[in-house]
Amino acid sequence: MHSLATLFRNGGWSMFVLVILGLVALGTAAFHAARPDTRHEGFLKWMSRAILWSTLVGVSSDFATTFYFTSQIEDANERGKTVLEGAAESLSPALMGFAFLTLVALLTAVGRRRLDARRSS
Repeated sequence: MHSLATLFRNGGWSMFVLVILGLVALGTAAFHAARPDTRHEGFLKWMSRAILWSTLVGVSSDFATTFYFTSQIEDANERGKTVLEGAAESLSPALMGFAFLTLVALLTAVGRRRLDARRSS
């Protein structure tokens, strides 16, 4: 198993975008879970979309880099090995982005539940 630093390095530049967006969304979702308010939900919805699209851009960019690099390799055996290694590295943004989305959704659900409970009382 690789460390978080290796995952981050393998993901490339898109990991910086994902961490910034993810931490903002995660902080807002935690605040929403602690002090639920419907005003937070729209922001969380759009931040989650931004994280999703950034994740897909990062994965696509990483795969494009892998394919470009491997297209220049003459040896078929080396090319296959490089494609597999590059594919594994290219999924790093997906791991990071989907982990953030999972945590944001969980905290948003807690806030929504608390908000609904408050309204029904």
